[in-house]
Amino acid sequence: MNEIIHLLNEYGYIILFLSLMLELIIVPIPNEALMSYVGVLCFHGKMNIVLSIISAGLGGVVGVTISYWLGYKLGTPFFRKFGHYIHMGPEKIEKMSKWYEKYGKVLLLVSFFIPGIRHFASIISGIIKLPYRAFAIFSYIGVFLWIGTFIWLGQAMGPKWDIYQVEIKKWLVLGSILLGFIVLAFFVVKTNKEIIKESLLLIFESSFKRFKSFMKIKLIILICLIFFVSFFILMVGFIQDTISNEFDKFNSIFKTIVFNLFNQNWHGSMNFIYSLSTWKVLVTISLATILVILINNKNKWLEMLFFIASLAGILILSIGIPWIFNFMLGGNVSKNFPNEKSMLILTVLGYFIIMLIRHNKAYMLNLIMFFCFIFVVVLFSISSVYLHHLLPSDIAAGFVFSSVWLSGIIFSLELFRFVSLLKENMREEKLLKT
Repeated sequence: MNEIIHLLNEYGYIILFLSLMLELIIVPIPNEALMSYVGVLCFHGKMNIVLSIISAGLGGVVGVTISYWLGYKLGTPFFRKFGHYIHMGPEKIEKMSKWYEKYGKVLLLVSFFIPGIRHFASIISGIIKLPYRAFAIFSYIGVFLWIGTFIWLGQAMGPKWDIYQVEIKKWLVLGSILLGFIVLAFFVVKTNKEIIKESLLLIFESSFKRFKSFMKIKLIILICLIFFVSFFILMVGFIQDTISNEFDKFNSIFKTIVFNLFNQNWHGSMNFIYSLSTWKVLVTISLATILVILINNKNKWLEMLFFIASLAGILILSIGIPWIFNFMLGGNVSKNFPNEKSMLILTVLGYFIIMLIRHNKAYMLNLIMFFCFIFVVVLFSISSVYLHHLLPSDIAAGFVFSSVWLSGIIFSLELFRFVSLLKENMREEKLLKT
């Protein structure tokens, strides 16, 4: 980095152009720091901000264009064979390709703010044969937004940039991720506008004009909503208390109780309980869930779809949420906040138990299954502390975060089930009239 800054001081705009061009052809150069430094030079009058943005922007444009045509011409076979040398193995290409096939144009706008994504965005666009005109419009705008933001921030902060650059970079990354989700949600809603509108009208009509019909499923939806809101409020409280170090006493007391109650003789039992979080057991529970869904045979494809969504979501969240907290807060939170395994086990086992309870009319048996689920969750928490000395608050946070996700999934599932029932009821009414 020092060598680049030295060259920048000597040759100015040429080095700025080349560094941006090279980074976006997969050459690891810390350009965010470099662009911020250029902003500081602009503050001192040593460089012109307009010329800096133009030269850096043109370098970025040339870089992404070369990357695009490399992906376009070399194609998938080349990167499947040699991509692992530049951290673009087959799995990474496949995952990113699926996203870019659906949302590539929108993601190009924000991808330059996310380290590790901007380096591959243009190549992926070329590999999937995204039309060059569409690629150029969105990627070139994205390049200038990214460059303009960092150079302007460097100029605005002036000499104080070195003090605040780490925090500003964190919030820019988080803001880019949130913006990406918002834009994605907007396009999903826009694409399914008519279906959403029709479904909302059906729900409104059934809820107010035919209040007494479908009372059971309405009650289930209300309970799911209450659980979702409650867990969400609890999650926010957990985050606040964790940042404020409010769980120190709780962690100390919980650990003391565990190690006083369970001595070395419990080691085998604890290993058995903790093994519930292994991939082998989680896959077995997932297969059992699929079997239960198929046996019940009521809205089976809907339940299967939401089960797959719950698994995909929790896999992403169990990795993504701890990364975000550690990236944003660093040493203020534990590396295991929230605990990944507790998130996985609660979602997988929770969906299984919910499917069993949902289609079973024996209320006493349902109650027993619910308390068995709570018992397993508690035992898993104890085994995690006993075997790996994990913080009880991290484990509890994992359960709370996954409870928000699971309750949201079940709430959505029941809403879709309700709409499906309403449509079926409408069809039957039309048949009777004819």
